[in-house]
Amino acid sequence: MASIQLPQSATTVFLDQPPSCLEFCPEAPDYFIVGTYLLSENKTEDGEVEQSKTGSLQLWKLDPVSKTLSQIQRIAVPYAVFDLHFHPSHKSLFAIASSVGSVALFQVSTNSTGDTSATPSITQLWTKQVHEDPSIPALFLAWAPQNWFPKPADGFAVTFSDSRTAVFGTEGDIRQEESIAEWGTYEAKQMIEVWFVALSTRTGNPDPETQNASVIPFMFTGNDFGSLHTRRFDNSAELDDPDEHISPMMIEHDDRARHHTAGVTAILPLDVPLVDDAPVLLTGCYDESLRVYHATRRGEVLAEQGLDGGVWRLQLLNTTRIPGPDTSNVSEYRFLVLASCMHAGTRLVLVTCKHEDGAPNWGIEVLAKFTEHESMNYASGVWKGEQERTRSSEVLCVSSSFYDRRLCVWTVDL
Repeated sequence: MASIQLPQSATTVFLDQPPSCLEFCPEAPDYFIVGTYLLSENKTEDGEVEQSKTGSLQLWKLDPVSKTLSQIQRIAVPYAVFDLHFHPSHKSLFAIASSVGSVALFQVSTNSTGDTSATPSITQLWTKQVHEDPSIPALFLAWAPQNWFPKPADGFAVTFSDSRTAVFGTEGDIRQEESIAEWGTYEAKQMIEVWFVALSTRTGNPDPETQNASVIPFMFTGNDFGSLHTRRFDNSAELDDPDEHISPMMIEHDDRARHHTAGVTAILPLDVPLVDDAPVLLTGCYDESLRVYHATRRGEVLAEQGLDGGVWRLQLLNTTRIPGPDTSNVSEYRFLVLASCMHAGTRLVLVTCKHEDGAPNWGIEVLAKFTEHESMNYASGVWKGEQERTRSSEVLCVSSSFYDRRLCVWTVDL
């Protein structure tokens, strides 16, 4: 096992507000969006303390050669930004989840059509109240992958601090707010924060007659009690009601916090075949552990590694499949993952699955630790530009920390 790399920052800048989320723009790879969350306290005349949450969306440019940062645009918003994600197929669109129970959609566009040298800018397309109570924040947003709905549609799931998870969708254009409706609501039995939702699809067994493989949609949620909830839907079922847009649920189970000793804050479905008809996930938790998790009814931990801080976010950077001797099967999977680890900084992790004697053997190895952040690392990202690099094995990262408002650029050579 190689020694763990301890990179140092090439650039550090300080923001005007605490950064809560960050994501690179797929259509303009040198640019990324930062969402911020500022909590302000004011004393009233009668001595009571009133709190208000505001935020911003900030467009930044990373120069991949000089490793320097420059702010391009800043949009103030009258709420804190909790989460931010680019659309999986409309790659210039991103949505945010807010502290007032709303979701807003934005577009990153260039000023002149076809001019690759034009500087991108952010435009807001719509804001939708996704919870009837604006005092209940929307905590996380996940776009639905292709074929997650039984009919052609577009949409997202959003979680809230009152235990609710809701799915919104449209059969039209996601850029038209009036066509988007709530298609499903999933309440928990106890009032608790649902920190994370992941929507994914897996391929089922081929139909004996048509040989067509079915698509199996899953929804995974993690809450502050440490429970991981799995819902599996049946896309092969007929929808009797034209107002139905989500397939009936085949399986629903909650592992009752058997395996996570604190809140489940990140869930990354891994692209491996179902094992005993159940998917394999990577989970992050407040208890500072990263786990390979088999999402059966009771749940099973296949591998576990402490990362020194609460594992708040996980980003899959790449997947490598190594064929077996007969090339028809995969002998090893390798997943390179970036983890934002709250008070411990950022980690670069390699998750592996080797098939030995017919059985999968999972492992987790920490490749690099970035520890210059002096407070909560909630958001990190990796540059994925195509520009020729000085070293092709270099991973160029931007990571942030909340209370010290720090944004750092650093590299790891793998």
